[in-house]
Amino acid sequence: MNWQQLEYFKTVAETQNFTSAANLLSVTQPALSKSISKLEEELNVPLFEKSGRNIKLTRFGIMFLKHANIAIKEINEGVQELQDIINPMTGTVSISSLYTIGTHFIPSIISEFLKESPNIKFEFGIQSTSNILKGLKDGKFDFGFYDEFEDIKKYEEIESFPIKNEELVVIVPKNHHLADKTEVFLKDLKEESFVFFSEGIKGKMCSVFENLGFIPKVSMRPNESSMVVTGFVSAGIGISIVPDTPNLITHELSVLRIKEPYCYRTVHMGWLKNGYMTPSAKIFKDFVIEASSKIII
Repeated sequence: MNWQQLEYFKTVAETQNFTSAANLLSVTQPALSKSISKLEEELNVPLFEKSGRNIKLTRFGIMFLKHANIAIKEINEGVQELQDIINPMTGTVSISSLYTIGTHFIPSIISEFLKESPNIKFEFGIQSTSNILKGLKDGKFDFGFYDEFEDIKKYEEIESFPIKNEELVVIVPKNHHLADKTEVFLKDLKEESFVFFSEGIKGKMCSVFENLGFIPKVSMRPNESSMVVTGFVSAGIGISIVPDTPNLITHELSVLRIKEPYCYRTVHMGWLKNGYMTPSAKIFKDFVIEASSKIII
């Protein structure tokens, strides 16, 4: 049994037609049939049977196809790893992040990175913190960017590195009694209702409020989207505490600095501890970690 036989078998199984498979593989039909026959002789079972003008997998063929697909996938990944080593400055880095990180920080850091490594490409998506951590665990992408997460200890497979602190501010609707202020003490928000955009910030701020002697009233559960939260705040459903980012500038909201105590959220970059990391991904990771030494507060 060899690699070519597995490729031939997979293609015939997908097309269910020797002529179509031969055309896709750029081989003659007799050569393809002979290769499949030799494979069947070696396995001592029939892999295909006639089905009208076409063919279909036998029950043995169905069983063997699952293992053939795994073997082909593993070999292809091995070839890719070798190619990555040969060409470390090319390749694709896949990233997922929270919305509030993905709209300003990620574009900025990628832009700076591409000045040094212009041939590396990126795949990017927006997800919640829990989905980012699950995706990292499942190997769906190379890096995740998220804020504090109470259940991070459940993800022992994830290496989590703090890269940036962002100041938290209070946002209120323009018709709110605090809208004309520029700063506020958290202790003065005891009677307010809150809309939080992430579990991380909700957990952090609830601890802060408890230290001030009260438990905040929460009118909306977190959904990890600052765009949705700003809409609820604008509608007067509650006020919120969010990272101080450029997308907060709007005629429907007022932004107040927190005078005391100082509050911030920490942005983390995470990756799978024992997962394979391509050279291009490692170059990006090292770049972000080095850059974080200059930007983290």
